[in-house]
Amino acid sequence: MERKLQVLRGTQDPHTDQQPEERDLILAAQQGDASAYKKLYEQYNETVYNLAAYSLRDPSQTEDVFQTVFVKAYEALPQFRLESSFLTWICRITINECKNRKRARRLFLPIHELAEDPVFEGATPDAQQASKQMKSRVRRALMQLKPKYRAVVVLKYIEELSYEEIAAVLDCSLGTVASRLHRALAMLESNLRGSGKTK
Repeated sequence: MERKLQVLRGTQDPHTDQQPEERDLILAAQQGDASAYKKLYEQYNETVYNLAAYSLRDPSQTEDVFQTVFVKAYEALPQFRLESSFLTWICRITINECKNRKRARRLFLPIHELAEDPVFEGATPDAQQASKQMKSRVRRALMQLKPKYRAVVVLKYIEELSYEEIAAVLDCSLGTVASRLHRALAMLESNLRGSGKTK
């Protein structure tokens, strides 16, 4: 689904209490009402997308964060205590996810290069060697993942498939793809940080 980046605008004051209709939707969604959660998604998906887009300024990363935020929100919804507006809550999830992606971005850039051996024009021998070492670390970290997590990383970052295509290949839902990818990247970051420590 194509989304248009628009000027950020809230659908309500994030500091106000829950509106009665929204509160009912949240309570229903917490009880497993998929249609209620869909209505919450429809109400706030544009805000989440815009917030991620303005924060990351990267369409691919924005789409990843967008998918992950709503998976996280769905999984955490039973623990949402209605102490803030849903808008405030989901915006916090979005901002935190954007921060995580920015912090991890430099670690995952070599993933895109694993499928090929590019020529570095004008690069010094030391720079080429450092790049090779980094890619070797990423390969080792990737191979440490369980197959189901390794698969989503390869399909997304090396084969550059969309979420829909990955879901079709793995015969799973879009939410499962987003959840697995999020966990895979978190584990990769942990593995890479660990492999970078001096013994």
